Amino acid sequence: MAHRFLMVNVNHCARAQDLLHQSMAQWSTQVCIVTEPYFVHERDNWAGDSNDKVAIITNPTADSPPFGAVRRGQGCVAVLVGEVVIVGAYFSPNRSIAEFEAFLAETETLLSGWGRPHHVIVAGDLNAKSVAWGSRITDLRGELLEDWLLANGLVVLNQGTAETCVRMQGGSVVDVTFASPALARRVQSWEVLEEVETLSDHKYVRFDIFPDRPAPVAQAVPR
Repeated sequence: MAHRFLMVNVNHCARAQDLLHQSMAQWSTQVCIVTEPYFVHERDNWAGDSNDKVAIITNPTADSPPFGAVRRGQGCVAVLVGEVVIVGAYFSPNRSIAEFEAFLAETETLLSGWGRPHHVIVAGDLNAKSVAWGSRITDLRGELLEDWLLANGLVVLNQGTAETCVRMQGGSVVDVTFASPALARRVQSWEVLEEVETLSDHKYVRFDIFPDRPAPVAQAVPR
C-alpha cells in the first residue's frame, strides 16, 4: 500500500492549520510536513524543530508507522518513519546567504549518523529559486541548494512549473521536495493542488510513495 504525503506552509494561521488536519483525514494522508505552523503540539505523532518553524505529523487513523527517532535543528527536523528518514525544513526569505549556508550545513548534519543507509526525503519551504524545480529564475540560494543536493546525493521530485506560493505581488516555486534516488523511483503523483483552498498563500503539495516491489522468485527450469 502506498503512503500519502502532504506538505504546506500554513503561515502561522490557526484556521489554515485546522483545515490541514481536515485535509489529512479526507485524503487518508499518512505523513504531513508543515512549515510555519500555528502551533506545534507535544504529541507522539508530532515532531517539531527547535524553534517551531517546521513540524512533521503522522496520522494515527491512517495506519501511519510511529516515529522511530527524532533529531532537531533550527528550522529543520528529521524523523525516522519505517525505512525512511524524513526531513522537514524551513528557511525565511529575510535571512542572509551566510545564514542559509549555515542552515544547509545543519540540515546535512541531521541527515548523517543514522547508523545505516536509509531512504531520505527532504521537504519544506526553503525560499530558494531554481529552474531545476520549476522557478522562472535561479537565485543564489537556489544555486547553493543545487550544490547541496548534489553533495548529498538527492534528486528533485518537483514536477512542472505550478507556483506553490501565490501572492498579490506574484507567485513563486519555493516549496520543494527532494529524495534519495532509490526512493524517488517509488514516488508517484507529485502535484501542486492549485484548485484546493488552504487558507494560506501557499498551496498543498501531495505525493504518494509506493513500497518496493519484491524480487521475482526464480523458477526451476523443468527438465
